[in-house]
Amino acid sequence: MANSAARLNDAGCLKGRYMHVFIDTNIFLNFYHYGKGDLDELHKLFVTHENGFAHVYLTGQVYNEFMRNRENKIVDALKRFKEYKSIQLPTFMKNYKNYREIISLSQKLDRLHNEIISKINKDILDNNLLADQLIQEIFKKHDVEEITVERYNWGKMRVELGNPPGKNKSLGDAVNWGILLDKVPDGQDLHLISADGDFYSKLDEKEPHPVLLDEWRRLKKSNLYVYRELPVFMKKHFNNGVDLVFDKEKKNLIQKLFTSKSYACTHDLIYELEKYLYFSLQEVEDILLAVEENSQFGAIIRDKDISDFLNRVAIPRRSEIENVQHIQILDDVLDEQRTRN
Repeated sequence: MANSAARLNDAGCLKGRYMHVFIDTNIFLNFYHYGKGDLDELHKLFVTHENGFAHVYLTGQVYNEFMRNRENKIVDALKRFKEYKSIQLPTFMKNYKNYREIISLSQKLDRLHNEIISKINKDILDNNLLADQLIQEIFKKHDVEEITVERYNWGKMRVELGNPPGKNKSLGDAVNWGILLDKVPDGQDLHLISADGDFYSKLDEKEPHPVLLDEWRRLKKSNLYVYRELPVFMKKHFNNGVDLVFDKEKKNLIQKLFTSKSYACTHDLIYELEKYLYFSLQEVEDILLAVEENSQFGAIIRDKDISDFLNRVAIPRRSEIENVQHIQILDDVLDEQRTRN
């Protein structure tokens, strides 16, 4: 399965033995920057983990690095956006046909720029970005391999001996590598997703570092595969466009929104759905479709709990929504939020 796309059964589940996957800190941090990556793909991968079709290894080292570097990544990404400047037109252009339209659009862009900066700053401080919601959920719901004295000393010795991974005498990668050697069962391949050059061959940047590959094959009797980006891994092993719907409990709650026969029942369903931090684009579209099709849902979207729920899970996806009726629903939610606040 390591060399070909994973086979899927009719339910979209992986057949055969599951995959062992490690995601490095830099991949999580890419979701706060301009790197390639799709939060829904990360969501799908961890849902397969929850349902026993993949095992994704999380470590205390990855979590600590993520927490240390989250703000730096966000500040760096925001710096470019905040450097935006209003359009300046010379006076001699005033008599041209499009001058006033350009000025009007520029003023609107200034206003939207200021509004989004204000909202983003609040969400950053509240750890409420879409990426925050999913990554917090991941580390909260899944086992994390902690750093022990033994693991620290093993990594320190490795770095001092000059063995990869570990640049500039940094112990983090070495500690993670030791955990993987310890926890992945013998005979099972490892799929390692990292943008860190220490894991890669200098001769072929798509292949593992020869020392790491030799060590893995010798100690684990299996193969090591590396990927610089999460989308590359997902495209290869989860078939293009396949939507892996394993989160059955959440899916069932969303489906019940279509058939809810009372306002009270709908409020109860939203209360249960509020327990989930992250919602994929497909899940958001299904919720909006339920608003459209079920009057017991659509009639109460301006109620505080419903509006707050849709504001949290659907408004951040507004730019990705194409259905005109669904955009109108979101505009109604935004209007309620503005009126109340």
